Order: sequence, then C-alpha cells, then structure tokens
Amino acid sequence: MTFWHDRWKNQLTRWHRAEYNDLMVKHWHSLNAPDGSEVLVPLCGKSLDMLWLAEQGYSIVGLEMVEQAIHTFFNENQLSPESTQFGKLVKHSSPPFTIFQGDVFALEAGTVQADAWYDRAAMVAIPPSTRESYVQQIRQQTKPGAVGLLITLTYPQHEGDGPPFSLTDEDAFSLFSEGFEIERLEVIDVSDEKDRGVSSVTSSVFKITRL
Repeated sequence: MTFWHDRWKNQLTRWHRAEYNDLMVKHWHSLNAPDGSEVLVPLCGKSLDMLWLAEQGYSIVGLEMVEQAIHTFFNENQLSPESTQFGKLVKHSSPPFTIFQGDVFALEAGTVQADAWYDRAAMVAIPPSTRESYVQQIRQQTKPGAVGLLITLTYPQHEGDGPPFSLTDEDAFSLFSEGFEIERLEVIDVSDEKDRGVSSVTSSVFKITRL
C-alpha cells in the first residue's frame, strides 16, 4: 500500500470531495440502519461522508492505513483525538469518531461490532487480489444482520491502470455471494471520471446485508 502513502505525502488526493457523496445521501436511509448504531467505514481517509453519517446520529469507526489521512481528518474538523496502541494498530478516538490506523487486514476479528458499513472508494482502492480478504474483514467486523452501502466504479480495466481498480457488478455479486445478501440499487454513468482516459465509466450502488 505504498502507493497511498506516497499519494498522501505528495498531497495527490483528488478523490476526496468537498461535499457529501450524493449517492450516499440518496440511498443511505433505505438501509434502515438502527438509530444511534455503529457504522464501519473502511479506508476512510479524511472523508466528509463520516461527518454526514455522524450528523445522522451514528457512531463512526474508520479503518485507515495512512496516519497523515487520520491527522488531517481530525485537524480539519477541530477535533483532538486520544491515540493509543491497539495491538498492531493505533486507535484514535474523539467521539463520535474512532479510527484504527495500520494494516486494516491485521485488525483482530470482532474488534468492531458494527451495525452498518459504508464503502464509497475502499474496495476499488485495493488490489483485486485482496478483495476476498476485504470481504472477510467486513464479515468479521460487523454483526449478523448488519447492512452496508457499497458504491463501485467500473471501467474497461485494460484501458487504464488502477487504483482505483474497476469493480464490475458481476464481481461484486460473486464476492458477496456467501454469507451476504446483495441488491443493486442504482447504476449511473460517471462522466466526470472519463478524464482518466477510458471510454466509459459507471458507478453502481449496492445494499449488502450480512446474513
């Protein structure tokens, strides 16, 4: 994951938006996540979407590899977290936000018991070879019945290098075929992403329930 550390070091973080993700705002409440529950946000970076989720009354648990991203999130939002060593990771807490920093795949099973989870740009950020491990962590860090909102990006992979990597609808259904129920809520054309030099880009929104 040196790529992401280098991007943060050189401030090449154009994937971060200055507003809440419109697809999240549109579809989140259809998940019916329990009021006041805990929401897991893998590879959270400094995403403003965490603020929106907190405004809905949720407690947020982020997972992030890059320490600079976490410090930036807390600093930009005038928060002073308490940081403690937590196994192989570091735990940064300033309620309602808790972010674990380090190798997110090394987080011990059951550390987080989230009622819901949100992924806008995490699964497409990791190499495809690690996607099964990612799904396993979602399973291990959520409660039975937990609901998730997954927003993907799909483009002809041979036309461009990742990250972000293309994640097709077929791959999403396959990866979450065991132990989850998956429903596609919407597919849109993402014209503003075509500047990466590919012929087509779409984004799909999935509701995923852990069985």
